[in-house]
Amino acid sequence: MTPLSKIIREPLVHFILIGAAVFGLDALVRESGDAPHDKIVVTEGRVQQLAQVFAKTWQRPASREELLGLIDAYIKEEVYYREALKLGLDRDDTLIRRRMQQKMEFVTEPSDELLVADEAELQAFLDAHRPEFRVEPRFAFQQAFLNPEKAGEAALIRAKQTLAALQASDPSDVPSGVGDATLLPASTPLSTLSGIGSNFGEDFARALTDLPENEWAGPVESPFGLHLVRVTQRVDGYDPELNEIRKAVEQKWQTQKRDEFQRQAYDHLRARFDVVLPSDKSPKEGSTP
Repeated sequence: MTPLSKIIREPLVHFILIGAAVFGLDALVRESGDAPHDKIVVTEGRVQQLAQVFAKTWQRPASREELLGLIDAYIKEEVYYREALKLGLDRDDTLIRRRMQQKMEFVTEPSDELLVADEAELQAFLDAHRPEFRVEPRFAFQQAFLNPEKAGEAALIRAKQTLAALQASDPSDVPSGVGDATLLPASTPLSTLSGIGSNFGEDFARALTDLPENEWAGPVESPFGLHLVRVTQRVDGYDPELNEIRKAVEQKWQTQKRDEFQRQAYDHLRARFDVVLPSDKSPKEGSTP
């Protein structure tokens, strides 16, 4: 008997050959598409959700054909999603990473019960944030514009002459032809200082607080030029009571509470990780990026 014959008759060799054949057959089956399948279960709840979204979007219930189409689209989405995960297509994709972050922030949102404040909490919050809720002063006024770039006498000289003419006239009646042409309104109704500042400049708005009421004064400077101004109405600013602005205070309190809750949730998750950065780039302990 030859050495080759002896090797072929060895039981261990038979076992190795059989194992190789089984492995090869399994690979062949997988390549032929007969590999075990993942299971996609479309629940009744999922079907109802698809139908509800359709009805909300189109303002009518879906027909049977449309509902079947929605189910097919959901299955197609699930198939591609699972295969993409297997291929690792979700890794290092900025859009997907940000979307997942947004979902995590959503699931860590505080419950409605945690965002309900009692009277004492709202009052304490208002007291601690008075400047944010202060009601601004408001002014109504008339103005006559003087263009400093206009040829002729110096703008300040013209301003003095025009002011004298206005002071000598009926305070409620601006003489025609007074001042230079401008797109700025000659008369402004009761407006907040911030609103006036957005139109005439902040320096102009601040100057209104020092002007007398119901008489022409100035000139007041703005980014556009010089103005003679008559304040026709003044309403002082004040700190409102809680019952006047409860809704606004409650909304700001909820925003702050929500931010605090999210920050604490992130800190709790962040503590599970050891972050290694290049030297001298590590965040200080307890800091939130």
